[in-house]
Amino acid sequence: MPVHTVTQGECISSIADQAGFFWETLWNNAKNARLKELRKNPNALLPGDSVFIPEKRKKDESCSPTTRHKFRLLGVPVRFNVRLLDADGNPRAGIPYKLVIDGKTAQGSIAADGNLSEIIKPNAKKAVLTLSPPGSDDERYEFQLGHMNPADDGAGCQGRLQNLGYYDGPINGNLDDATVEAIRRFQEDEGLEITGQPDSATQAALGRRHGG
Repeated sequence: MPVHTVTQGECISSIADQAGFFWETLWNNAKNARLKELRKNPNALLPGDSVFIPEKRKKDESCSPTTRHKFRLLGVPVRFNVRLLDADGNPRAGIPYKLVIDGKTAQGSIAADGNLSEIIKPNAKKAVLTLSPPGSDDERYEFQLGHMNPADDGAGCQGRLQNLGYYDGPINGNLDDATVEAIRRFQEDEGLEITGQPDSATQAALGRRHGG
């Protein structure tokens, strides 16, 4: 019954897929209860975290040797979700987009609420989103899937602030002047005490605004 040590870019979905399980099977396993309580979000693990991998259970099926049988492998969909807002917080609805995830392309227009959601493979690594606003140059955004650290980690805090438009510096976990200023502006917008520190209230607010 091995224990898997998380590396950068892994999440419960990718670990479960590699081990041959549904992600809920690992996340809800009693031996992963401490990890679940600590991280809260199965898509935001910290490198070095330990994930218990149970033994696979066998299932017997009765089959006739002279008949062809079909078995369907069930799965739990994993989605790439992003919401696009302008500087005033309004949805960027109707903008044509092209989304390429590990070589697979999807196209369409951003929904009225600004949300874009696509089913992806559990072990997907990279997404490239290209927006084509009418009358403007194309915009290109890259996403390293599974790389977002938890909100209580310095790099995880910076990553969420960056995605929300408050921070544009390096994702290095350092509480430098640029990061402190970004936290202060976020706290002001959220009606929190303006400390410039990633306290528990700020981490919770980042989790609500940013999502997974």
